[in-house]
Amino acid sequence: MSTEQFDNPTPSSSNDNDIYAKYYELLEKNNEQLAKKICEEARAALEKERLEANPSVLRRLWRWTGIGEKKGWDIIQLISTVSIPLLLWWGTQYFTDQNNKQQQELAKQNKIEEREIADRKQKDELLKTYINDMKASLLDKDYPLKDSKKNSESRSIARTITLTTLTQLNSEQDQQKAKEGKYNQRKGLIIQFLYESGLIKFDPKVASIISLNTADLAFANLENANLYNANLYNANLYNAYLYNAYLESAKLNRTNFKSANFKSANLKFAYLGGANLKSADLKSANLEGANLKSANLTSADLSFANLYNAKNLTNQQIKSACSWEKAIYTEPDQRNRSIAKDPEANQRKINEIKQDKASDSLTFPPDCSMWK
Repeated sequence: MSTEQFDNPTPSSSNDNDIYAKYYELLEKNNEQLAKKICEEARAALEKERLEANPSVLRRLWRWTGIGEKKGWDIIQLISTVSIPLLLWWGTQYFTDQNNKQQQELAKQNKIEEREIADRKQKDELLKTYINDMKASLLDKDYPLKDSKKNSESRSIARTITLTTLTQLNSEQDQQKAKEGKYNQRKGLIIQFLYESGLIKFDPKVASIISLNTADLAFANLENANLYNANLYNANLYNAYLYNAYLESAKLNRTNFKSANFKSANLKFAYLGGANLKSADLKSANLEGANLKSANLTSADLSFANLYNAKNLTNQQIKSACSWEKAIYTEPDQRNRSIAKDPEANQRKINEIKQDKASDSLTFPPDCSMWK
């Protein structure tokens, strides 16, 4: 209750009238601050929920004085006889309890911060160890990793170390941090290192030196990453951040991209056969010529996505996505590939998809609430 409420008190019941009468009586006999405090305590006593919401010091004082068994006016008479030392004791106990709670909360917060610092140091050390081990394997004079044979022991060890490290770099806070726009930077660094070392490039005639099949890349930060012609076959990129990433001609079939952010990413000619793109953010993504055979586009955002010449893309897949009416299906403008060169031709293509009623019966209405 604020002090201003007592400056012009407005009685709301007979008990309130008695309280305010006693307030003015006390005001004449005692100092104004004490009178207001006593009146406020009595007012609070009349409200049962306030009494029940204060189980600590106030509850102990309530039991000691017997106030819990008295009526409103009896409480006023009792409180008016309470001495200044008792009020001071109550205040001291109250602030002591509050201070203890603050100290406990501060100690709890410090422990959380200490664990987070320790966790960061541990993961930094894991990343450092991994990079050093891989560099040693690449620079080995007798058996360099890049010269190793398919199914060789050195490749098997390198893959095992890679998959294990990626899993160990997971954090309990990844999900929450992703909501805040913060992604797993260490995983992104490992993928960029592997790519630039020539270990995960796709070649239809030769197997990649390190296979990322089943690799845990969830929540990985791959913003602006250059992964041209990379082999990410069957990797788990759940909720990964690939904003403006360059994935032209990359092998991404059977890869899990559920809830991944591909906004403005270049996926031109990428092989996405069977890829799980459910709820993925494909806004303004370049999918020109990409192979989308059996790719799951359910609830993916296709706003301004370039789907010109996309291969094996069915109307059923398109209608399972969100904002597919805003996508580009005809030749895009060379200066801005999120805009059709011929808007009228693009609209005719959109109308053709709408008129394909056969695909409607095969498609459930997508959940697009996440994009609003």
